[in-house]
Order: sequence, then C-alpha cells, then structure tokens
Amino acid sequence: MNAVHRPSEILETLERIGFTVAVTVPDGWLGEFLVRIERAPWIGLVRATHEEEALAISCGARLGGARTALIIQNVGLLSMGAGMVCLAQRYRFPLLILASYRGTPADPVFYHVPKGRATEPVLRGLGLGYAVADGDRPIGPQVEQAATYAEEASSPFVLLLGREDVQW
Repeated sequence: MNAVHRPSEILETLERIGFTVAVTVPDGWLGEFLVRIERAPWIGLVRATHEEEALAISCGARLGGARTALIIQNVGLLSMGAGMVCLAQRYRFPLLILASYRGTPADPVFYHVPKGRATEPVLRGLGLGYAVADGDRPIGPQVEQAATYAEEASSPFVLLLGREDVQW
C-alpha cells in the first residue's frame, strides 16, 4: 500500500505542471476530489451538465490558453464520441482527460460492469491514446506522463483512474 495519498498527489501534480482549469461532470467517486479542486486557489473548476458540453468547454478553455483537465467518469467517454472525433481530435486539442474507471473487477457494482467492459474498446475505436493507472506506481508521474503525451501528440489523452486514485 502506498504511503502517499493518491488524490492529493494528483492535485499536487496538476498544480506543479501548470493546469489552471478543470472541467467536470461529477461522479460518485469524484465528489470530494472535485470539492478539493473547487477550493484550490490555483485552478478554476467548471461543472458541466453533460460530457460533450464538458469537452467543448475544455477545448474552449484550451483555445484561450489554459492548460485544461477534463475530469469525468468513464461512461462519459462513451457518450462523447462525436465531439471527440469532430472537435478535440480534428482540431488537435491537447487535453488531459482524467476518468474514473467504473465497472472493472475492482468496482463490481452491477450497473457499472457494462461501462467497464466497453471503455477500452471504445477508446481504441476512437483512436484515443489512453493508459490505465497502475496502483503499484506513484500516481503523480503517471499524470505527468499523460499530460506530456497530450501536449506532445497535440491530442486528447485519457488516464483511467481507480477508486484509490480519486476517492478522498
């Protein structure tokens, strides 16, 4: 078990590498994580009503010069395909997408299982770069690597996060 509190490490990393905007559609796992972002003086939190709206806001913030993280549940990735392909990928927005990975064997809640089963095949089908956070490695460097990939590839990149990564 890691001695470092993983959600705190994610926030410290986002601050250190210069993120100033976070856009979200809340999820049960993300509740306190988002409250902590909202209280942080170094980043602004924008709450959207739907994932495709959140994606458009993220692209707009990035267009305005803000380093932007999109923070959603993995089911949101399944619902934003058109916006991802027609906006974020087409116009090469380097967005870091932090997604709680619901429906995995570590989250066997019956209604999340289909989401978990579809997530990675959909990401591959959309041609999105992604990684599943490794719970045995510090999360900060994984977030930084994902953000660097997004910047260098000029493309959205998804880091799928487990409960231990985002639950306070």
